[in-house]
Amino acid sequence: MIPDKSLIVRNMYSIRKVTMEITLSLIIFLALINSASASVGISNFFSDFTSSDVTINSSQDFQGKAVFELLYAGSLVESHEVSLNIKANEAATKVIIWGKQPQQDYYTARVSIYDDGKVIASTSYQVSYGTVSLPSFHVVDFSPTNSGIKLLLQPFNPSAVDIKIELLDNNDIVYEKTNEDVSLTTNTEINTAWPFLLTNNKKYVVRAKIFTHRLYASPLINTYVANFTATEDVEILPDDVKVDEYGASVTIRGKSQVPFDGYLVVENRNRMTNQTQTYSRQLEDILVSGTETTAGVVWKGIAPGTYDVVIRAEDNKNFTADKYETVFRIPEYPAVTATATANKIPGFTALFLAAMLLLAARRVKGG
Repeated sequence: MIPDKSLIVRNMYSIRKVTMEITLSLIIFLALINSASASVGISNFFSDFTSSDVTINSSQDFQGKAVFELLYAGSLVESHEVSLNIKANEAATKVIIWGKQPQQDYYTARVSIYDDGKVIASTSYQVSYGTVSLPSFHVVDFSPTNSGIKLLLQPFNPSAVDIKIELLDNNDIVYEKTNEDVSLTTNTEINTAWPFLLTNNKKYVVRAKIFTHRLYASPLINTYVANFTATEDVEILPDDVKVDEYGASVTIRGKSQVPFDGYLVVENRNRMTNQTQTYSRQLEDILVSGTETTAGVVWKGIAPGTYDVVIRAEDNKNFTADKYETVFRIPEYPAVTATATANKIPGFTALFLAAMLLLAARRVKGG
């Protein structure tokens, strides 16, 4: 009996259809499993009345927002919203700075993670202010600059602390360094240099997060905040300025992590004639913190006299980053003149005649 070809075709079609349905169901099932296993969580949250930070983990790429809230007795005091763009299996830390002045001793800080307007994670942290959270030290100086940060602590009582210095760009930590187990028995100074280049005219925020060790409790945490605007900065070294009748030699040192690509400009003015000459030379090296370069200029057609000299380090926009003034004199030497031979002959002749007369007189006496 010969099989019916149409029946065979129908069976093959049915098998393919079932196979496709199973495959599609499996894809949907796996997608649902992956979706169910994907999660966004808060691994760490901290706040005092100066600043707050949260660390978020996600098992897949996530875009949403974090909302920081400060509450007192259930009422909202202040809030900040930060955008999130997290890569899969990577942690993201966001920092905000509170702006309100505290009025009470206790507050509650809360952070909530939103995805399409829906809260998917939330946690809170108890914030204390005043004597409740006072550390055993006083911050004498907290000064960020273009090259780094200086922190000076004065202890009231001996203690040990961990000091974390963070450089913030908006809400992101772009650099951090931790000094662990710092012993505070006398005034203690912490200096940290920025190990990377800064952007000119950009405003940065620096946070010091200090953990005071306690024997039977978790560390007491206090944060301190300062800001600065990054700018080009160099200095002319006075001890290395050389000015004389031939020209000027100047050494310039970088003082900022904003690169300085500029010029040495030297201006001299004759006090007597008020004639001014200006010389400009581009620096061979681009300067950053701690680097130096020496440049010089040679005078052209400069006459004897007393000169006031102004030396400037200028950037490409003719902004003067540093200036140094000095004075020097070029003496006017008398012209060297030769005595005429004719003026010398009479004296020599008189001396010669006197000698001859003396010799002749001796001969006559001896006669």
